[in-house]
Formats: sequence, structure tokens, C-alpha cells
Amino acid sequence: MAVTEAPPATRPPAAASRAGAAVVTAGLALLVAVLAVVDITQGTAAVGPAQVFKALTGRADPSDASVVIASRLPRMTAGLLVGVVLGIAGAVLQAVSRNVLASPDTLAVNAGSYLALGLVGATGVSLPLLASSGVAFAGGLLAAAVVLALSGLGTGTVRLVLAGTALALGLNSVTEGLLLLFPQQTEGLYQWNQGSIGQNGFDGVLQLLPVALAGLAGLLLVARRVDALALGDDAARGLGVPVHAT
Repeated sequence: MAVTEAPPATRPPAAASRAGAAVVTAGLALLVAVLAVVDITQGTAAVGPAQVFKALTGRADPSDASVVIASRLPRMTAGLLVGVVLGIAGAVLQAVSRNVLASPDTLAVNAGSYLALGLVGATGVSLPLLASSGVAFAGGLLAAAVVLALSGLGTGTVRLVLAGTALALGLNSVTEGLLLLFPQQTEGLYQWNQGSIGQNGFDGVLQLLPVALAGLAGLLLVARRVDALALGDDAARGLGVPVHAT
């Protein structure tokens, strides 16, 4: 009885893969656009879709237009900006660590930022938006460095996420203690940690947009290095990529 071998599985053509990725991307972009439109019709004020349309076309009452232009549009824009930068941050951390659990939360980046702002707030110092963002960035960077040191500078292992999760729990505990000991000085910090996209005008979005663009530009400059890390440390070194520095 003759046995026929099954034809070997073949990978889909690159063109088909790119076309499929383009379709998925376009679908997600359309979904985001639809949700953004829905978002500006939602709120505590009695300003529905009809009033929103009139506000956008300049035919609404001043009070309705103020709700849409000064509150809902900035909130929607902040949501889109935050979603983009968090998505990019998560994707890059997962690519570098080769661990699908990696994120600013599990690698203690957020916890380090939270503690840094808690320490500054406990002193009673009030910082403007960009200065407080700089403090948060420094705290998150330091926490990430500690996580790398605790994991033995290894990437792509469960140990990295375990070290980050353990450090995050410890740092968050210290910060919560500061909030209890200095309730007046750290007022509003808990809300910062939980996250809010409530906006009163576009000032906050416009101040942080250049920071987000600078971060994106920096990531694009090292995109090839990050892609090479997906091949493994040895392969990346063979391609001339400084693994630990990247």
C-alpha cells in the first residue's frame, strides 16, 4: 500500500502578510475613530450628539460649545495620546525582554515614577507639569535599572518579570505609606497613579505632545536594534547590537 507524503507547509507570501496587516491596521484605526466620535457625545452635561454637531460647526449655544471644545475634545485627544504612548511602551518592553507579560506595570516603571513623585510631594514642593513629568521619568528609569540588576541583566526570562513585580509591590507600599503620613502634601497623587484623562483645555496635551514625539523618534532610531533582539542575545550580538545597552 503506497503512502503519499503530505506537501510541506508553506509560509504565506510576504505580500499577503503585509496586505493582511494593512487590513487589520485599517480596521483598528476605523474602530478608534468611531469610538472617538462616540466619546465626545458622552459626559455629565446634557450635550448630546445634535449639540456636539452644532458645536463643531459653530452653530451651538456658547455653553454647549464650551463643554465640547474645552472639555470633551481635550479629553478625547488625551485619551488617544495616552493610548498610543502606552501601547508603544508595552510593545517595546515586550520586544526587548521577549516576554509577553512585560509592561510599565510589571517592570516597576510606574511604581518608580509613583514613588519619585511621592517623595517630592512629601516635601511640600509643587512642580509644574513638565517638571513633575521629569521627576516621574527619572524615578521610572531608576526602578527599571534596579529590576535589570535584580534579574542579573538577563532578558527574555520569567525572572525579569518576577523581579519587576516584586519591586513594584515594595515601591507602591512605600508610596502608600507616604500618602498616609503626608496627606495634605501628597493630595492628588493617588488620583495621578490611578490615571485620568479629564482635561480642561488643550494645555496639558500640547505640553506633553512634544515629549511623546521625542520618545517616539528615539524609539524609531533604535528600532532595528529592538528587532534584532527578537532573534536572541547571541544572534543580536553577532549582528553588532549592544544587547545590554539597548
